[in-house]
Amino acid sequence: MRQTLFLMLLLLQGLVQPVTVVAAAPSPDWSPASVLHTLAEHRRGEVRFTEQKFIGVLDTPLLSEGTLTFRPPDYLEKHTTSPRDERMTIEGDVLTYTRQSQTYTLNLAEHPEATAYANSIRGLLNGNAALLRKSYVLKLSGDRAHWVLLLLPTDPRIQSLIKSISVNGSGDHLQRIEYDQANGDRSVMTLLPVIPPTP
Repeated sequence: MRQTLFLMLLLLQGLVQPVTVVAAAPSPDWSPASVLHTLAEHRRGEVRFTEQKFIGVLDTPLLSEGTLTFRPPDYLEKHTTSPRDERMTIEGDVLTYTRQSQTYTLNLAEHPEATAYANSIRGLLNGNAALLRKSYVLKLSGDRAHWVLLLLPTDPRIQSLIKSISVNGSGDHLQRIEYDQANGDRSVMTLLPVIPPTP
């Protein structure tokens, strides 16, 4: 449950709005803080995701898909629709997990390492570079057309689970999140706009 909690928190960071931008050379204000600020300005309430999980004991990756939802100031939800229906939400300091009609609740305030990680993800969603730097070293590479923001945890509580987080994007479009776990497993999540309902 502890491992699932941290992975879910990580995946909730991808709620930003895809847009098309023109490539431009980095300006003096090109920095992790400026990228985070832009992502926060253009986030949207819901996106679709597809995910591949590479686990050492398995020959092929595990595939899943669903939606991610964020409602300010602190409501986060991951709803997996395939291969099975699962829903995990965080609101304030309460995490709720539902699967096969069974619901489990966890108070984050009773788990300091989980609270620290949740605050880091909220810092990413809100464009708060200062908050993220309390637990990560931030490294930005590329240019506005194709950039990579690498998060390297400095908090030992996070290092015990996550080796690094790589956030890939173009302009203010967040395209992919990759994370390497401390145990050698890896996950790649691709983010897509929600498909409008057919009239």
